[in-house]
Amino acid sequence: MNAGEIFRTGCQKIAERMAAFGFKPLQKGQLLRKSSQNKKLNFEIYFQSSTKNWSGSVSLWPHLSITSNELKKWQLQQYKTDTAAGFIFGTRLENLTPLKNKNQDWNMAISNQDHEIPKLCELIITYALPVFEKFEDIDQVLKEIATNGLALNEHFDTRHQNLPIDFLCCFGNQDIAQTAFDNYLIQQRLTGNARRVFEEMETAGNMPNKQVTDATMKAAYLNNLKVNG
Repeated sequence: MNAGEIFRTGCQKIAERMAAFGFKPLQKGQLLRKSSQNKKLNFEIYFQSSTKNWSGSVSLWPHLSITSNELKKWQLQQYKTDTAAGFIFGTRLENLTPLKNKNQDWNMAISNQDHEIPKLCELIITYALPVFEKFEDIDQVLKEIATNGLALNEHFDTRHQNLPIDFLCCFGNQDIAQTAFDNYLIQQRLTGNARRVFEEMETAGNMPNKQVTDATMKAAYLNNLKVNG
């Protein structure tokens, strides 16, 4: 088998293990998707590959994301744009785990699969699934995000993470979004940055992101939130 076939074989073996947890394979197993119980959210695990793969070294990088078709419709109406994605949260798997190497590759070479795949699936089950489970109770997770930001578990580093303003506005309300934004600015020490972005948005109507978290500030401005403090 060539590297591509080996990678897909690895993905399919992972998909077989994760089927017991309700995940369905798409894109030949490279994407696993599960709907929330209320069908409003999508929980996804995507396996990124590398163009440098060869049969003896087949890199796999697991990414997690939470999206919503309902949020996507809300964004299309709110922003009058065709680029809405309904994105709520995403990160690499290891960022939710105690792993020290935040850029770990999983080698899906045939000789490694029987050893690596059970370890990888165990990490998904232990650390990713509980985060997905949090979002089954939308009202509760909105309250948690409003208070603690994206502190989804004890291992996730919330620094430089964007706050899901659209999610808070769409599934919550203006008050929840404002509380979340107030706490976010305090916790991340970004009040000055928020003022800068708001001033530039007021002047120019739009602006390129100068910092990762500028996306949060622009979403807050567009949803009529205020910079307090």
